[in-house]
Amino acid sequence: MSAFNLVRLGDLTSAVTITRGFPTQRTVPDGDVPVMSVADLRNDSAPRHFADLDAIDEAGLDFAEPGDVLVAIEGGTVGETMVVAEGSGQFVPSQQVAIVRVTDTAAVDPWYLGAWFATEQAREQLLRLASGVTIQRIRIRELASLTVKLLPLSQQRDIGRRFVAFETAIKSHRAVAGCLEDLRDVDLVVAFSDAADLAAHSTHGKAGPHER
Repeated sequence: MSAFNLVRLGDLTSAVTITRGFPTQRTVPDGDVPVMSVADLRNDSAPRHFADLDAIDEAGLDFAEPGDVLVAIEGGTVGETMVVAEGSGQFVPSQQVAIVRVTDTAAVDPWYLGAWFATEQAREQLLRLASGVTIQRIRIRELASLTVKLLPLSQQRDIGRRFVAFETAIKSHRAVAGCLEDLRDVDLVVAFSDAADLAAHSTHGKAGPHER
């Protein structure tokens, strides 16, 4: 059985940072970099908000990096998480997102941390932190209280590699499913259009009582 330590994120400040995404009030309708929420990224939605490079720098933020864990901390998706994949493109997370970033990969494997955030145990902890009646929110400072099961680094990396493989496969299947849905919708449009045309031709082809 593998030895592990239960540690609070707040005790990993030398290896992990927790920051909030780009302020909503500083977004613009069109700019240099898309500002994305967890829901936007999950749904592969087109960006609705943007940020200028100078504003990103002034906010003390960086672009999202592969391995960053994004935690939805506000709204209907509160408590949901996702890990920024390789090749995700340039964007900054929105204000409704907390960015958990590994800064010392000799202590914590970023993909392992992402895998842990995907567990039911982590999800339950996050939901317990949520509060609010109309809009559910998680205070960013409270994320430091989350406990993580930390394994030896070699095992972290093994779990992290497996997690990435599953995430890549899931993303590919979602893309295929999306293409199939688009093809289905086109086929339905054509099918019902053809059916309507056939019905119209059939009706016009029948002689009325006065024509007999």
